Amino acid sequence: MSRSADYTISGFLYQFNKTLVEILNSQDDEEITIEGIVEDIEINTPFVTKAIQCKYHESQNAFNLSTIYKPVLQMMSHYYDNSKRDIQYILFAHFPSEISGTTKQLTKVDIETILTTSNIKFQSYIKKLKDKVDIDDFLTKFHFEFGPTINSLIDEINNAFEVNGLQQGDIESLFYPNAIQMIAELSTKHGADDRKIKKTVLLENLTKIRSTAITRWTRELKTFDQLIKQRRKQLSGNLKKNSRSRYFFISDSYLDNFNECIITFISDYLEKYHFKILHDKPPLFYLKCSPEVFEDIRIRLYKKGIKFNDGFVVGSFFDKNKFFMDPIRVRIGSNTNDEFSLRILRCDNNSHLLNEMKCDDFFIFSDSDLDNIDDQDIYIEKIGLKKIQEVKFVLGMSDTFE
Repeated sequence: MSRSADYTISGFLYQFNKTLVEILNSQDDEEITIEGIVEDIEINTPFVTKAIQCKYHESQNAFNLSTIYKPVLQMMSHYYDNSKRDIQYILFAHFPSEISGTTKQLTKVDIETILTTSNIKFQSYIKKLKDKVDIDDFLTKFHFEFGPTINSLIDEINNAFEVNGLQQGDIESLFYPNAIQMIAELSTKHGADDRKIKKTVLLENLTKIRSTAITRWTRELKTFDQLIKQRRKQLSGNLKKNSRSRYFFISDSYLDNFNECIITFISDYLEKYHFKILHDKPPLFYLKCSPEVFEDIRIRLYKKGIKFNDGFVVGSFFDKNKFFMDPIRVRIGSNTNDEFSLRILRCDNNSHLLNEMKCDDFFIFSDSDLDNIDDQDIYIEKIGLKKIQEVKFVLGMSDTFE
């Protein structure tokens, strides 16, 4: 990951954590909009709207006015269009050299300096605002606060969870990562109404969840080692069961090095979970890939000596009855010889087949959801891991994820 990409992710995580603080500290009737009127957080109360922008300048040694040109101009532009509304504009920014919780009062001279910038990126704002906006009135509605480190925000969140009655032992491994993921998902919604949430709704949703979110965002948390170990523990109960029907939906664009690792992944899974006589339900691998890649996988499985059922009778003629038939099992002494060890199916507008013979556990390794899948009476496990070693660890197929 490049340094700039790392800083961008840190900025988003800082925003998500500040959003969570605001939600947990809000009143029950207050509505919070994520990515609101001026980007980050909007808090609506019966009397006033608070619009908050979050900035995380972890690599900036000292505060400099130029670092806040953009958020100030954005807020001022919104104020100019909505000067009659009662809106408080809050800039919440972390600089390592500044003391958390302290405020900085921008002056009229500061604003005039910002409005004379020659930076081409800001000229549309300058043209709109210079010599037109009421600077004095804007400053009465503008508040600039230096925020703490992200670790301090997380400590504040943990305390707020306890104050709101959530069990302390589940905060770090369950409630916190799932709350961050909920906020991340809300921030991507297109409509503003879809990005609104109240504290009561967040807490109610969190108390219903019993699995730890492992996603692109929670992977970036400093507690990831703890989270992935907790997720492994949560999955182990069903994985230890012998007679269990399991489906795997895997997209070739999701897993890192899919083409290089898919055959060994299947082989390692069979070696771990489908080798005893009590393992009587072959797993089904539902692969989202091109016909050419799927054909290559079939050939490589054959060369490796892994017997599979793909439902094809002759050429490209597919028979679903053949696909769903149980394997013939021949017992020779203490050994059992199965007709096939797994089913493989390419994702090609045939997801309805998976509803005809439902599984017990459905593992998803994909950014996209499955269309038309009947999830009643089955466990859906969306595993937000892309590195194959991490996947093997969380499924109990490896003792290390590094």
